[in-house]
Amino acid sequence: MSWFRKLRRSPEASQVSDQIMARVRAEYTVMPRFGFHQPLDYATLTPPPEFEAPSVDPATSLLVPSGADRFGYATGDTTRYLEWGRTDHKELRAVFDRYSGFSPGDGSSRGVRILDFGCSSGRVLRHFYEEHRELNWALYGCDVQAKAVEWMRRYLPLPFKVVCTSTLPHLPFPDQFFDFIYGFSVFTHIKYHWDAWLLELKRVLKPRGIMMQTIHAENAWRFYAEHKNEDWVRAGVSARVYDVPEMDVEYLLCGDVGVSQVFWRKEVVREYWGRYLEILEVRDPPQFSFQDWVVCRNLD
Repeated sequence: MSWFRKLRRSPEASQVSDQIMARVRAEYTVMPRFGFHQPLDYATLTPPPEFEAPSVDPATSLLVPSGADRFGYATGDTTRYLEWGRTDHKELRAVFDRYSGFSPGDGSSRGVRILDFGCSSGRVLRHFYEEHRELNWALYGCDVQAKAVEWMRRYLPLPFKVVCTSTLPHLPFPDQFFDFIYGFSVFTHIKYHWDAWLLELKRVLKPRGIMMQTIHAENAWRFYAEHKNEDWVRAGVSARVYDVPEMDVEYLLCGDVGVSQVFWRKEVVREYWGRYLEILEVRDPPQFSFQDWVVCRNLD
C-alpha cells in the first residue's frame, strides 16, 4: 500500500480519498443500506448519546424532546408538535372506539394493549398516557431509529415500553398480543416487504383487533406536486411524482428508505391489502397531514 500512502500526499488525491472513505462510511452506517436498523453509531466504542435538554408539557408533566430530537416533526415549534400529536391521538381514539367493539366510557377497554409502529421519540404515543393511568392501557412502541428509542427510554416513564426493531419483517412480540396497532409514515417507506410486514402485524394483532397505517395516496401525490418548489420536497421525493400533477400509476416505489418513496392508489390498497386484512375504510388526511389513513381489522 506504499503507492497509496504516496498518493495521499497530494492535496487532490487526499480530497478524493476522503470522499471515497466518506462514501464507504455512509454505506455501512445509513439505515437503508445496512438493512437492519439505524444504529446509534458504528464506532467500536459507543457511549450514551447526547440529547438537548427537553422541555415539559404542562398538560401532562411529560418531558418533550427538543427540536433536534423530534426527528423531523415540527422541529421549530413545540406548540405545533404537541398539538399535532394530540390531534392524531384524538383521531386514533375515535377509530378504536368505533371499530373495536369496546364501549367508550364504560371501562370495558381496561387493559388494552397498543403498539405505535414507528413511534419515533413518542410524538403520538405520549398522548395515550391518560389511557394508561385511567384504564391501565399497556403502551408499546417500536422504531428502527435507535436514537429515538433511546430518547424515550431516558425521558419517558416506565409505562412506555419501547424497543428498537429492524427493517426486516419481524417484531419481538407474541402472537395475538395487541388490541390496537397504528403507524404514521411507516408504510410510506416500505418498498418491497410491505406484504410481509402486513402479515407480521397481523400475527401480533388479536382476532378482530384494529390497525391503522398511513399511506401516500392520491392526496399525497397532489400535495407534493403543489409544493414541488420547496427544498424538502425536491430533496426527498422523485421528480416522477412532483412533475405530474395527478397520480397516473397504480403504485410507485422510488427513492431510498429514509425518504418518502412509496405511493398507492386508494383502490389498489383496498385490493392488495384486503388479501390479508379487512379494510374498514381509507380516510382522507386529517389536520396537519397529507397522508391517508388505512383502517383495518384482523378477521382471523
